[in-house]
Amino acid sequence: MQQIPAEWNSDRLFMSDLKESEIFDMQSIVDTSSYMQEWDGRDHEPDYVRTCFEEGNLPPGGRLENYRIQTIRTCEENKSIGVLSLYHGYPMEDSVYLEFLYIHSETQKQGYGQEVMHALTQLFSELGYKEIRINVALKNWPALRFWTKLGFDQISGIYGDLEHSDKTYANMELIKTLKKHDI
Repeated sequence: MQQIPAEWNSDRLFMSDLKESEIFDMQSIVDTSSYMQEWDGRDHEPDYVRTCFEEGNLPPGGRLENYRIQTIRTCEENKSIGVLSLYHGYPMEDSVYLEFLYIHSETQKQGYGQEVMHALTQLFSELGYKEIRINVALKNWPALRFWTKLGFDQISGIYGDLEHSDKTYANMELIKTLKKHDI
């Protein structure tokens, strides 16, 4: 299947493949998401963006050529406001796995995340994909509200610790089925 283009845009945003010269700036944006550690239990990864750029964040048996990490910029000011990473063809060929979508904490609540996802949904539908999958920490209520509002209404599984406590964590994989009306 075809992959998303190296550059594409929505009404207010411009997305493009990450360049090596942008790694530091994108890492500084990702670092503003460190508050999510209290929800997902993962350690801070100071080289997350560099690792994604060089090796990808691949599923089991994944291939680097199916992975993308892109910057999100405003069209008007050309200001970097976020990062997006995804894998084409997992767990099935006609699936896209959204590995990470983050809008800088200073520019959240302005509709940018929804705008990216509406444009991506249309793009994936046009390319023939049947679904988008994401993994969300169960303790991340803002993200659960965001994704379900965008039509991620199927649960394919819950993974992680079996007991709830301050020191245990679990994630839920959500699916949005793409339909012809998404185009």
